[in-house]
Order: sequence, then structure tokens, then C-alpha cells
Amino acid sequence: MRRLLKDVTGTRVMSRASAQKMGKVERVLLDVPPRRVVALQVGRDQLVDWRDVSGVGTDAVVVESEERVRQATDAREERAMAGDFDWKGKRVLSDHGNELGTVTEVELDEATGAIEAVLTTEGRVAAERLRALGSYCLVVRHEPGSELPG
Repeated sequence: MRRLLKDVTGTRVMSRASAQKMGKVERVLLDVPPRRVVALQVGRDQLVDWRDVSGVGTDAVVVESEERVRQATDAREERAMAGDFDWKGKRVLSDHGNELGTVTEVELDEATGAIEAVLTTEGRVAAERLRALGSYCLVVRHEPGSELPG
């Protein structure tokens, strides 16, 4: 089932092992490649790897147990937790250097964490076109006929 990034952000996080609330999803960490969710930021300074998520529902994200929560392990994760790689509002550039609007939303497969598509102010971009995400922009593969000359 497809779910929008905004539908996951702010959702409570529950432990399957103890049925206790662990916090809420502050941020969804996505990466390109591999075009998928890599982790969820729970609270201000903790992460849960996507592989430890057992379910994503409308009311909660369920994680195997509290023991699966961890700290950032490198500078990129720390930057992601600080918002440097947030998608919403990020400019979209083709690998030919043309601007294709800004990101308004991301469609996810809730079962696998795969990115299905990126919605922009100029339209929908299929996940297969995603090349790289940085602090400045999202780079997508040029698609002939999809860009204005210029």
C-alpha cells in the first residue's frame, strides 16, 4: 500500500515486544540510492533502522522492541537528523541541469519502505529516475521531452 511521507511523520512509535510507546516519528530518513527509507528518527536524537519496523499503520509505527533504537553512527546520519536532507521543499534538478520544480511529497510503499515516486510542483517523478539527494537538491535522470528547453 502506498503512503505519503507526511502520513508517517508525527506517527507514534510502539514497541511490539512491550506494547509501550517509544516516541513519535520526527523524520523519515530516505536515501538515493537505494531509493528507500533507511531509518526513522524517533524523538530528537534516536534512530530505528527500517529493517526493525514490523508495521506501519494509520495509528502507529510498530518496531520490534526498544532495544532496536540507536544513536546516529556517522556524520551523514547526524546531518539527516538535523534536517539537511529533508525532501519537502527541496529543489529538483535533472542531470542535464534543468530545474524541475520543488518536492511537495514522497510516495512510499509502507511494506518495503521503497520510494514509489516524488511529487513536485511540476508533476510526478517516478522513483526509477532518482539519482542523488544532497543538502541542496534532488538530482533526477533526464527524460527526453520532459523538460522545457532553455
